[in-house]
Amino acid sequence: MLARSLLYLSLLVVAFRDAGSQSLEDSDGAEQFYSTSVVGMADLLEFNADLLDILDSYIEVLRERIKLIQRTVHYMMKHYDTENLQENPLDHFHFARHMQKDWAYMLELLQQPLGKKQLQFLKDSRAHYPSVWDLEEGCLGIHRMQHIYQLQPKDMVTGLLDGVQHGTSFSAPECFTVARALYKKNLFHEAVAWLEQALTLYEQASEETKGHYQIIGFDVSQVHKQYIEGLMTLNRYADALKAIDWHPKPYLRRLRDRVQMRLMSSNDVPMQKPNLPLTVLQLCCRGGCPYRDMHRLTCSYNTTASPFARLAPFKTELLSLSPYMVLYHGAITPLESQTLRDLAKPMMKRRAMTYHKKNRTPLIDERRTSNSVWFQAKSNAVIERLERRAGDMTSFEMANSEVYQLLNYGIGGHYYPHLDHFESPDVVKNRSVGDRIATVLFYLNDVPQGGATLFPRLNISVQPRNGDAILWYNLDDRGEGEQDSLHTSCPIIKGSKWALVKWIDEMSQPFRRPCNR
Repeated sequence: MLARSLLYLSLLVVAFRDAGSQSLEDSDGAEQFYSTSVVGMADLLEFNADLLDILDSYIEVLRERIKLIQRTVHYMMKHYDTENLQENPLDHFHFARHMQKDWAYMLELLQQPLGKKQLQFLKDSRAHYPSVWDLEEGCLGIHRMQHIYQLQPKDMVTGLLDGVQHGTSFSAPECFTVARALYKKNLFHEAVAWLEQALTLYEQASEETKGHYQIIGFDVSQVHKQYIEGLMTLNRYADALKAIDWHPKPYLRRLRDRVQMRLMSSNDVPMQKPNLPLTVLQLCCRGGCPYRDMHRLTCSYNTTASPFARLAPFKTELLSLSPYMVLYHGAITPLESQTLRDLAKPMMKRRAMTYHKKNRTPLIDERRTSNSVWFQAKSNAVIERLERRAGDMTSFEMANSEVYQLLNYGIGGHYYPHLDHFESPDVVKNRSVGDRIATVLFYLNDVPQGGATLFPRLNISVQPRNGDAILWYNLDDRGEGEQDSLHTSCPIIKGSKWALVKWIDEMSQPFRRPCNR
């Protein structure tokens, strides 16, 4: 996943090297959001291959035109040698006709547009390019991974992520792309660190690689200039002078004067990055949740949840008693998981996104980075089986519960800490089925690194494993919200995360789980 994500970022660096000056209208129309889901990665790679094929065909058109021009020049040199031009009037006529007709033809030949078909394809395909904001969201996903897992840019560029070495790396243009996105969000400390890596990687690159950078429009002077401006923003004027002298350029003379003036006249203290203690979210996502008392927790075969469970017991692991939370093992088969993923892929859309009323630019909720699709309870045979199975596992009535939501997370994918029950009484009054009494979360694949479902107030972290499912109660036995059911999804480091969510309604459970009001 990470290697493909970095390849995706590399493609976007080429496509959006001028993204800082590109208007949103130039990039509008991209319905697929590649950063928030890996669903579109394969399509994006195939689309890139199609574009390269078009360029190959365009090169072939240019080759044919060059061959034609070479043949024409050879013909002219052979038949119109001015040194052998005699006083014969016929020779004069031949040469006059050549000068009037042949050169006019050559001019017309050179002015003819080439590769109309290829150029039109590239023009029409712009609507399918990843958008500027999609690229920025991917960069913020990289930063989210860095923040939650306390990663250093110097390690990330070499593929060392949370103590695990991955076979991937960053390039100087990719570091610059991440830095610009962070700079735009006023994350100056983080942006400067990525700019340092961009400059270091450029200096270490071979001349051939630097030539490739030039081909894709990467200008190291932009990196150098923004790095100096970032140091000035952090009041690190002495470091800014060192950066200017390290790689002096004529365009930096005025900037050097500004830095020297600020250094002599300003009493500003260099801004230091706050050294904050690790949060529970950071500790638990890294697998280091604080100790919690587990002496009352058990693992068992549940045969009492339903009559069906007597014939096929559910492997149940009790995670919490208050709020009640259990982990079911083998709740969904690998074939069922694969079927749901295949059904969902063509229909996945960016979650929690609306559009601006005037210019139709996306208004994206950065707290949720995933693509999703909704399945009705009877939309397909797999969902129908899961509906019955969820009722057997949980002892809840499923008839009037909400539809299923299938989620897929992409680069640094996460979901901010939230509660599944509705905290506003007005919202509950407007729902005929009442509040959400419980949630069932099915995992449809393994996640090798990162991506855990975390309950920070309970210090519970569950790593996704294909076939497992979590059940937790959102309401207590009085029908009031369980505040300790607050949960989040940790950013993904390696792999992809597919999950299926089912919210169970309150009003259909009077005989299954009566509340003590």
